[in-house]
Amino acid sequence: MVPDFLLPEWVPNAHPLIVHFPIALIFVSLAADALALWLGDQWETGREVATGLYAATGLSAVVSYYSGTWAIDTVPIVTPGAAQTLSTHSFWAWYTMASTSGYALLRTAGLFVSRVRTRRSAHLVLFVLGLGTLYPMYETGENGGAMVYKRGVGVTRIQEVPPSSSPAQDSTRRDTVQATEPTPRTGAP
Repeated sequence: MVPDFLLPEWVPNAHPLIVHFPIALIFVSLAADALALWLGDQWETGREVATGLYAATGLSAVVSYYSGTWAIDTVPIVTPGAAQTLSTHSFWAWYTMASTSGYALLRTAGLFVSRVRTRRSAHLVLFVLGLGTLYPMYETGENGGAMVYKRGVGVTRIQEVPPSSSPAQDSTRRDTVQATEPTPRTGAP
C-alpha cells in the first residue's frame, strides 16, 4: 500500500495512478512486436525488445491488480449497481493480470526454444496471441471507467469523522470567492 502522504490530495488511493501503465505498455508492446515481425531479420533484437515490453506489461498488470484490491477499502461502495460493477471489474482485472503475465512467460520461454525463436510463422502466431490480451484489458477498463464515471466510486477518499464536534473545513472554500453582504440600495424605488 502507498502511504497517503505520498499521494496527491485529489486521489483516493494509488490505483488510478498505477492502472494506466499496463494499458500503455500493452500497446507499446504490440507496436514493437508488429515492427519486429514486419522488419524480421533487419531488426535483430526486435523479438527480445517486444518480449521485454510484454514482461513489463505483465508485471505492471500484477501491480495494478493488487493495487486495485487494496483500493477497495479506501472508497465507499454504496449501491448494488456499484458493487456489481466492482465485481465485474475485479473479475476482468484478474483475467487481464493472468493473461498478460502468462503471455509474457510464454514469450520469454519462446526466446529459449530455437524452433520458436527462428521461425517467422511462430512469431506470427505469438503476435496474434498477444493481440488476444487486448480484450480482457478492454473489459477491465470499460468496467473501471463505469465504476468511476457512472457509479461515482473512487472520486473521493473515505473521510474520518473529526474528533471534535466542530464542522470539518470545506476544502472547496479556498477555491471560491467569499460572497459579501449586499449593499443597501439608495434612491427612489
